[in-house]
Amino acid sequence: MFLNENEIVEKISEFSTTLGDISESIFGGVSTKNGLMHRLTVPEGSDSESLYLCEGLCKPVILESELIYPYVSGIFSEKFAFNSSTYRFMLPYELSEKGNRKEYRIIPPEELKVRFPMTYGRIMEFKNQFSHNDSPLEPADYSVRGRKLLEYLNTPKIIATEGYHLQAAYDTSGNHIFEDGCGIVLKDPEKYLYVTAVLNSQISRIFPSVCESEMIYSSSVTPAVMKRFPIVFPEDRLTENLITNISGYLMFLNQQTYAAGYGAANWIDELSGFYEQISDLLVVDAYFGEGIDPNLLNALEENIHPYAGDMEAESDESLLSVLYYIKQRILESSNFKKYGFDAESAGMLSFL
Repeated sequence: MFLNENEIVEKISEFSTTLGDISESIFGGVSTKNGLMHRLTVPEGSDSESLYLCEGLCKPVILESELIYPYVSGIFSEKFAFNSSTYRFMLPYELSEKGNRKEYRIIPPEELKVRFPMTYGRIMEFKNQFSHNDSPLEPADYSVRGRKLLEYLNTPKIIATEGYHLQAAYDTSGNHIFEDGCGIVLKDPEKYLYVTAVLNSQISRIFPSVCESEMIYSSSVTPAVMKRFPIVFPEDRLTENLITNISGYLMFLNQQTYAAGYGAANWIDELSGFYEQISDLLVVDAYFGEGIDPNLLNALEENIHPYAGDMEAESDESLLSVLYYIKQRILESSNFKKYGFDAESAGMLSFL
């Protein structure tokens, strides 16, 4: 099947099930008038859980770690999984249970001063020195907006951001704070890895064109727009399981690439690229249903299994070796090499 970009956009627009249909909630990040006060970084080489660098004051500060959360910047967004980052967000809120509902309430100044004196002192210093305001501290001085994000704090979710293009990472702990982008809490927790793979696939590259065809000109990662992202699940369970398992592989490989830093071995990058290309092949086939070469599908079925074993029990080196071995088995027993990417066709796979 050969489709031009307009035909691809038209076909994707016809799918009736959307991300909004399968999600419990899709919501935006926090917003605050004092971003420089809330955003922090961890000093390079520091192993302290309470030492941070304040953007606004341009100096090290010591804060209670209970009020500090990992921060996701759209500029440095991640694919598939979040890695250890130097970015942090100060959030002077605490969990408040109201029946079956979970809410986060702001800690009032008098309580903050007693329970978290270092955080209280820093907020006061920021207010006096950066904002040149010596009035008594008020909750409005350090409050944030983003009720839904606070409601789903510490709930596993996908966080979709738009750096170079739309991409998504699965926040397994659910404790990451973000400002730009949106959080996605699914109705069925078993679908997280599959949906993460779809949002990182070639389908997401064409989504802005789909929005344009529907006269939507907002950012792709606003909640109102992401709710309209078309979601297709494969007709057969095998393909969905393969995509889910490969998505798990890519989460692991993403973290290994990050851990290796600038000295990352080329073969790890190649391994990630290999599995990402397979994921793309399967996702695009789920959407367009043209069928994948039976030899390749058999090779995938024989070799792709959940997490290549127990991720908790195996060493990183052992898992990398297993993933490399699986790659070789697939290449030796299939026609994988005949598939490729066609950069001239809006980034979609050449078999379209």
